[in-house]
Amino acid sequence: MLFTDDIQINEKQRLAYNYLRDDDYTYVVYGGGGGGGKSWLGCEWLMQCGYYLPDTRWFIGRNNLKDCRESVLVTWRLVANSYGFTGYKTSNDSIRFDNGSEVIFLDLTFYPKKDPLYERFGSKEFTGGWIEEAGEVHFLAFEVLKSRIGRYNNVRYGIRPKMLVTCNPKKNWLYKDIYKPFAAGELQKPYCFIRALPTDNPFLPPDYIDTLKGIKDKATRERLLYGNWDYEDDPSALCSFDTISDVFTNTAPSSTRKAISADLAMQGRDRFIAGSWRGLQCTVKIDKGKATGKSIETDLAQLMKTDGVGRSQTVADSDGLGAYLESYLTGIKTFHGGSKPFDSTYSSLKDECAYKLAEAINNRWLQIICTKEQEQAIMEELQLLMADNVDNDKGKKRIVSKERMKQIIQRSPDYLDMLIMGMYAEVRPQNAGIRRISYKS
Repeated sequence: MLFTDDIQINEKQRLAYNYLRDDDYTYVVYGGGGGGGKSWLGCEWLMQCGYYLPDTRWFIGRNNLKDCRESVLVTWRLVANSYGFTGYKTSNDSIRFDNGSEVIFLDLTFYPKKDPLYERFGSKEFTGGWIEEAGEVHFLAFEVLKSRIGRYNNVRYGIRPKMLVTCNPKKNWLYKDIYKPFAAGELQKPYCFIRALPTDNPFLPPDYIDTLKGIKDKATRERLLYGNWDYEDDPSALCSFDTISDVFTNTAPSSTRKAISADLAMQGRDRFIAGSWRGLQCTVKIDKGKATGKSIETDLAQLMKTDGVGRSQTVADSDGLGAYLESYLTGIKTFHGGSKPFDSTYSSLKDECAYKLAEAINNRWLQIICTKEQEQAIMEELQLLMADNVDNDKGKKRIVSKERMKQIIQRSPDYLDMLIMGMYAEVRPQNAGIRRISYKS
């Protein structure tokens, strides 16, 4: 047989193979730097699985289907040529083996409007699979795919479900759920992590590491050359990743103040999000992708009644719908983000509220109660709290534009907008009718 143990792989790849063969480990996370052999490992592993286990079904998933096909197939052909393996055919959506096995390309893009729960994978069955560039992939895709492996001829061959996850350092669910527990010696089975750096791979081109050393951006160089997961954050970031992660486990200071903040949207334009506040404890109570003006009015009125929040304690955005609601729910506050701030050191009211939100996060005053799926999106959006003019010491404080935020995450930051509006009561002067709360760090 053409697959042999003396093929050239580095020691970190060999360690990954040991974990992939160990029944105690289901999820093998491999990576930490550029050039560590992630793609070669993934292609070779699936090639051997498909060859030795006829009529099995595997997947390769990435955030972008086009990138998945193009990047994987280049490495796949290199691996196949190194073995002299020709028993397969490729197409736009799969790699099919002559023995009946197949590897399916999966689009792991997060579609918050048309498929927020990855229901498109609900009926798929796989023997196992590989998530490539997992730092670009939404946490929920990983969670859903967990339920889809181990379902295709695993019993026939007596093999456990396996998922290989390859990645570079990224401050998201990988950092929180995999790397931090690994670094603390607390990562539990069935998970394992192999930290693979370019210096661990003796088969790289001679100038590859020099290329990485020449990267000018310090954070990128730290990530790709040194595999540094605690790379220096963007200097414009108003909050660290750790303080953002803690908002879901913080205990907010006790308070009797109640409020509701709502980011409004109709007929699929962004999302309708409403949070119910007790001081700085926010519970996400409404989260809808589509809504009519009447249903928004009804839902908000019901939330105010259920949570005992007055209309004067309810704030909603003023982008068209806020004005609409104000005519039906007389007395609610409409949030004009571009209006004059209470504190003249800020560029606008929205900027003032955003900085106040960052202060609450950094002091670990803010507590958010939500679902696990919402948690991942909120974490991503809170990282958009960035100063727009970090190098201008004399200019008024402001955050990056919403257009820029949309470019970064490829959707509207609706949870962030709702949380920013929740700070209206915190920045509004006491003599304006709302008593602000004093918090101590």
